[in-house]
Amino acid sequence: MSAATETLSSYLAIKGPFIETTYRAFSDWDLASVPGDNFEQIKQTNAVGASSDAWLKEFVKGLKIRYDLQDRDRRLIELVQLGWHIEDWRPVQLWHICRKDELLREFLAGWVFDRREHGIVVLTVDSVVEFLHALVRERLGSVDAWKDNTFRRVATGLLKTASEFGLLRGRNNKEFEAYRLPEQSMLYLLHALMERDSNTRKVVEAEDWRLFLMRPNEVEEELLRLHQYEKLRFERAGSFLELTLPCETCDEYVRSVTR
Repeated sequence: MSAATETLSSYLAIKGPFIETTYRAFSDWDLASVPGDNFEQIKQTNAVGASSDAWLKEFVKGLKIRYDLQDRDRRLIELVQLGWHIEDWRPVQLWHICRKDELLREFLAGWVFDRREHGIVVLTVDSVVEFLHALVRERLGSVDAWKDNTFRRVATGLLKTASEFGLLRGRNNKEFEAYRLPEQSMLYLLHALMERDSNTRKVVEAEDWRLFLMRPNEVEEELLRLHQYEKLRFERAGSFLELTLPCETCDEYVRSVTR
């Protein structure tokens, strides 16, 4: 997965994705105004229902760090305002934030996906801390880059985030959930990945699907199901794969989905 700007952010991991609050904020977002004006409007009106001024400031700070709302993440706002249900929007949000959030991407598409592939059932804070030690050492040169308490707060935050996106369940120790990507979300991601990769095999084998715990063969099975219901056209003959989507671009798909 590519990202224009990547960050190993303990802050984002600890604060979490603010799924419902972000959805509410985007429902009132003025697309004709610049993001800065919208941020100020959120702080002045508290239309998202923050419990305190301090919490509201932290939420707005998280929005500024997580998203490029002037450009590539603008579609997230459009989807909300087109009336997408939050359960269809939620996986698309995850994909968008993982394009920039290297830590969350490495955790979900790398470590969590691999744990499931190896048949590990329970994920603990301690096991995530071990993963973080290795990652921080590799990316930042030493585990001393973070305090011990930071490692545990980040590990707890990452597990909580995975639960909020429906991938894991449980209070302290987490277990894998029987997750299935919603059809509307799947179609959005297919359009976005085809726009990026311009190749059916690359789309099917993209690491992006690991965010949703999907192997390439599971992606193919879902494509065949969608083909059967005439939601798209997918042909598989040996190593040959061909995918034809209902819209030419992702923007066209977004605007084709009405309330």
